[in-house]
Amino acid sequence: MDLLVLMFVSGFALATLIFWPLLHRANQRLAESGEAHPPRGRRTVRTPAAPPRPAVTEQPADAAAEPEPAPQQPTAGPVEIPVLATDLFEKHFEAKFNRSRQRLARLRAEISKE
Repeated sequence: MDLLVLMFVSGFALATLIFWPLLHRANQRLAESGEAHPPRGRRTVRTPAAPPRPAVTEQPADAAAEPEPAPQQPTAGPVEIPVLATDLFEKHFEAKFNRSRQRLARLRAEISKE
């Protein structure tokens, strides 16, 4: 029984010594990359808070006279799709295809003679 407890404690200590630094390093890299930690536990049920709205600054009366035009939305007209050459594979490997076809024809001819 003492050996079993000793094995458990040594395994736990070994796992802690190995995985704790790895977990710490992963958390540091995650923090350095700027990504937020994913919520865990009870917090996963809650909806995330809306991001704070930027404060509206008041403009002088002279600058507010002419509002900025809205950006142009693309029209729903026909879209031109470039035509891709679909025979590129056949074009590049046509000589190899012809050799294979000739070899198959020769083999068929030899088999039909026998």
